[in-house]
Amino acid sequence: MKTITIITPSNIEIEYKLAGVGSRLAAFIIDTILQLLATLLCAGILLGINHQLSDIVRISTLLAIFLVLSFVIHFGYFIVCELTMNGQTVGKMLFGLRVIRDNGQPIEFTQALIRGIIRSTLDAMYVGLFVILFSKKHKRIGDMAAGTIVIIEKYDNKYEAAQSMQDHNIPDFIPPLENMTPQERAVIENWLRRRHKLPDYGMEIGVKIAEYFRLQTVCKLNNGRLQVAPTNTENITES
Repeated sequence: MKTITIITPSNIEIEYKLAGVGSRLAAFIIDTILQLLATLLCAGILLGINHQLSDIVRISTLLAIFLVLSFVIHFGYFIVCELTMNGQTVGKMLFGLRVIRDNGQPIEFTQALIRGIIRSTLDAMYVGLFVILFSKKHKRIGDMAAGTIVIIEKYDNKYEAAQSMQDHNIPDFIPPLENMTPQERAVIENWLRRRHKLPDYGMEIGVKIAEYFRLQTVCKLNNGRLQVAPTNTENITES
């Protein structure tokens, strides 16, 4: 699996796993199915109200409305999802993928629009699929034009989540997740979920979390295992 190291605007190095063609294609298939279902739903609704229109305007009006709705669903689905779901669609969320900018920051309207336009044109002819195969950063044409990459951020277990903190330069003295209290684990998991929405990938809060464990966590050795005494994480949770 390919990785890429990005230097954020604040000169913080972050390593990401790049999404390959397989996971991206699978996510795209899920999204396409959802688009198809939404289109069929619209068609069903229009057919249900067709009796309210006169015979003269019925066919032309319904066809015009259906074409407009189909365009909105096809073109707007990815743009709306990637903006409202912070770089994800339903398919990407299911496979643990996210779109970010080349500098590690969340995508904005401009990047989502460029990706959407090219997805509906060049990439609609499966050109993007072949480009991903030969791109060092697994980019399709829309990614190249918008300055974005697609990363993997799904953690299959708590050890991968803990490894993510090490990958993102969080100090080593944070204890293993299995040795934390439920509230402390909730803080870590919340940070992992929210970091894409925060400046510099949430590093400021990550440092606060690390400082909390360094200053407030009392560790003791018990039967050869490191135990973490319960402490107050309320301030970190509210960050």
